[in-house]
Amino acid sequence: MKICVFGSKKSTIRLLNYLTKNKINVDTLVVLDLRKSSSVQISGHDSKITISAEDLGINCFFAETYSLKSDMDKNFFRTKFFDLGLCTSWQRIIPKDVLSCFRFGVFGWHGSGYEFPNGRGRSPINWSIRLGLDVIFHNCFKYSDSVDDGAIYETSKLIIQHDDYIEDVQEKAIEHICGSAIRLIADARDNKLKLTNQVNHPFISFPALNEKSGQLYPSHLSVNNARNIVRSCSRPFPGAYVVLSEYAAKIRIWKAEILKTIPSNIQIEKGCLFFSDKEIFVGFFDGVLKLTNYEIELEKNCNPPHNANLRCD
Repeated sequence: MKICVFGSKKSTIRLLNYLTKNKINVDTLVVLDLRKSSSVQISGHDSKITISAEDLGINCFFAETYSLKSDMDKNFFRTKFFDLGLCTSWQRIIPKDVLSCFRFGVFGWHGSGYEFPNGRGRSPINWSIRLGLDVIFHNCFKYSDSVDDGAIYETSKLIIQHDDYIEDVQEKAIEHICGSAIRLIADARDNKLKLTNQVNHPFISFPALNEKSGQLYPSHLSVNNARNIVRSCSRPFPGAYVVLSEYAAKIRIWKAEILKTIPSNIQIEKGCLFFSDKEIFVGFFDGVLKLTNYEIELEKNCNPPHNANLRCD
């Protein structure tokens, strides 16, 4: 089996290490040309992945384009005669004339709180946490040149616990990716690969999330929804935040908890932020969020006062 892996995230190197540990040789890792990767935002990008791959004896191909549509990129795949492709973090549709170069095809993973065909699109795990869902249907499926509509190899249900953040759910997904890849390779090698076509009916898909998607508006948001947003875009993503425009400041929130009872010394108003002894509280229309891991980002040389209600935009 001549195997090619696409990706540049920490999940990619986890997969490479796991396959190597299980005595499965990966021929090539495809990454975006280093000169161009800085212009593409890839959350969780591993800048040292090519070094790690080379240490494992894996060749690296530096794609000229993220779309893989350049002549140089296409010619590479036409001449390599790969059997199987595995994709963990290549956030672009792989073109049909590249997919057709693989004997068994290219397979990847996609999971959301809705079963295929629902839940297609961008940032599906983030969206599932953001919406307060408690399960991920994590699919290994064969890529096509459309969005997430390929035949399914297997599906695993991953439970989202109440206190899980995006990194916790990603860890569960990576564990499935590693085990699924071993099973997929064995079935392809033994000509036992069985795929199930997706149901063809109208579906719900997710749009992309970005930095702006993490802004919290305390006057218009429930405290439970706010915490879900914090959980959904915490590290390795840009993080949720509130804006204090009067002080040109952002409070970047990595972790938070909902207060069941509000201490008597805290006088917090809806839509306001309150500092108290290095602790920060944010008032929403139905409750208070205590920030347990945060950073203060100042755009000018001034600090917001403590023990005061500060309006959040």
